[in-house]
Amino acid sequence: MEQQEKIIKFLAEFFRRDTKRIQGAVLIGSFARGQGSPASDIDIELLITEDELNVDEFTNDIIQLFNQIEESLVIKHTIWLANQRKLALYHGPQLLLTELYLYTQLSQFDKYFLGSRITDLRKCILVDRQNLIRQHLEYILTLPYDDRDGLIGELIATILFQLESTSSARKRCDAYKFYFLSNITLHELVRLAYVLDGRTDQKDNLDPKKLAASIFNTLGIGEDKKLTKEEFIKGCKRTPNLRELFGGGK
Repeated sequence: MEQQEKIIKFLAEFFRRDTKRIQGAVLIGSFARGQGSPASDIDIELLITEDELNVDEFTNDIIQLFNQIEESLVIKHTIWLANQRKLALYHGPQLLLTELYLYTQLSQFDKYFLGSRITDLRKCILVDRQNLIRQHLEYILTLPYDDRDGLIGELIATILFQLESTSSARKRCDAYKFYFLSNITLHELVRLAYVLDGRTDQKDNLDPKKLAASIFNTLGIGEDKKLTKEEFIKGCKRTPNLRELFGGGK
């Protein structure tokens, strides 16, 4: 978890300095709740000045930031999902994931912030140049949360994109990227299985990364290997926290 905390610290300082492009930054997810773990992803929503933002330049600036300050956290891979306004950054040999959501309106903060179940705003506001972020987040906290369909749609879109990227890597014989993207897809499939079953608590032993690793362990297959569809289902049926979802019994 120390590594993720460093990433948050470095990014927060970078966002505070970037007065031209970044108007606000909000940490969401498990770290904003004070429940982050070594397996947790980092999620940050940004309020940007769209006319000033070039995604490629912005991404390169962040890559250079980590190249200069922390060798163990250098960015190995990036993915820009334009339809979700999401920039995914993968750090270091452990491929720690940071997801940055680049928004132009405060209303775009609502869904993910509300879904993060955050109660203490002091832990999550990283940048608030015009003092509008806190006021809006206090309003969000008064809203009910019921957007299961939206989350399902987003997960399906992400999985389809990752499958296309995995297929492309395979055609190019890019073994590293194929392995890397296959693991991301597996994590998202596990998340989708839980959400479809009405389960939103994905902490501790229900963390998608831990569940994905347990599938390989149950089958006695190394995590660097490719699973067939049959092996994936077989592993899910044998894994304690997944078997009920995949027809393996309790």
